[in-house]
Amino acid sequence: MALLFLLTSCSSWAAQATSSPAPRSYLIGSGDEVRINVFGQQELTTEAQVSPQGTVQIPLLGSVMIAGKNSAEAAQMIAGRYEAGNFLKNAQVNLLVTRYRSQVVAILGRVNNPGKLVLEGPTSLTQALAAAGGIAPTGSERLILTRTLANGRMERTEYDLQQMLNHAAEQQATVWLRDGDTIYVPNAGRFYINGEVHSPGMFPLDRPLTIRQALSAGGGPTARASDSKVKVFRQAAEGSVKELIAKPDDPVMDGDVLVVRESLF
Repeated sequence: MALLFLLTSCSSWAAQATSSPAPRSYLIGSGDEVRINVFGQQELTTEAQVSPQGTVQIPLLGSVMIAGKNSAEAAQMIAGRYEAGNFLKNAQVNLLVTRYRSQVVAILGRVNNPGKLVLEGPTSLTQALAAAGGIAPTGSERLILTRTLANGRMERTEYDLQQMLNHAAEQQATVWLRDGDTIYVPNAGRFYINGEVHSPGMFPLDRPLTIRQALSAGGGPTARASDSKVKVFRQAAEGSVKELIAKPDDPVMDGDVLVVRESLF
């Protein structure tokens, strides 16, 4: 069963996955709304939306580019402009983002509340999933993150939720989201267990499992189970079904049927 969770950190699963250190504070972008206060100069108070060009209109200064800066950087720059223009001495400026609109990620697939999420600061992959209500019962624990790189190339990276929840994940880098990222949670696969197990039936393949782990999901072998290897019936790409003798550490594939035979003695 897929997990429902509220978490604050995660780590990369796939060897090819890329993650980064914690990003710096939120960078202002087009569409954000800001409030600018100048200490002791109430008439200079400004509330504005950042234009598509990344600018805001500021009294006495005119159009000022603030996109790409965090609040402290933008405030310091504006104060410097007031001083450089001899409008104010020792200007003290405070800038607050009052409405976040510029950085958005999409959360799609088998989550409880799919849709768009506006980033209001550094946001990790698991925080975004928590904001979407967690993975739905029919969802896989295999997470797919799609990102557009600076060169325009699309990057697709897979993560395993179970490994992200593992305590060892604390030693690995958190996956931080960027504007334009897409998180996709696919349907969970299925596998079946028949024969001498305590709870035969159908089970979700929502994360990578070995034969040993899959048998545990079925309650483990009964006392009548054979000690010989488990039979696996697996459908090939052309549609034929192959019978395999599986080892305990072999991976389970979507659609596999595991059969635990009764011992003859």
